[in-house]
Amino acid sequence: MTENLRNAIDEHRRLVQLILAGGIPNGKDFDACRAVLKTDCDDEIAFSALFTLLEGALADPFFGIDETQKVVPILKALARGDVLVRELL
Repeated sequence: MTENLRNAIDEHRRLVQLILAGGIPNGKDFDACRAVLKTDCDDEIAFSALFTLLEGALADPFFGIDETQKVVPILKALARGDVLVRELL
C-alpha cells in the first residue's frame, strides 16, 4: 500500500467515524445503520449500511460543504471496490 493510498484511507476513515458518531444524517433509518455497523455483520450488510449513511450525509443540509465534497470520493471508492467497509470502520 502506497503512502498516498494510506493517507486517503485514513482521511476517509476520519470522515466515516464522524458520521458514525451520530447527528448527521439524522433519523431512525440512519440510527439503524449505525447500530448495524457496531455489530459483527457480514460485508454485504455493512456495505449497504455505510453506503446509506454516506448518501444520507450528502443529502443533509447541516453537513458542511467541505465534508460533503469528501463523501463523494468515499462512495465512489466503495462502489468500485477500491476500499472495503472494514478499512473505514
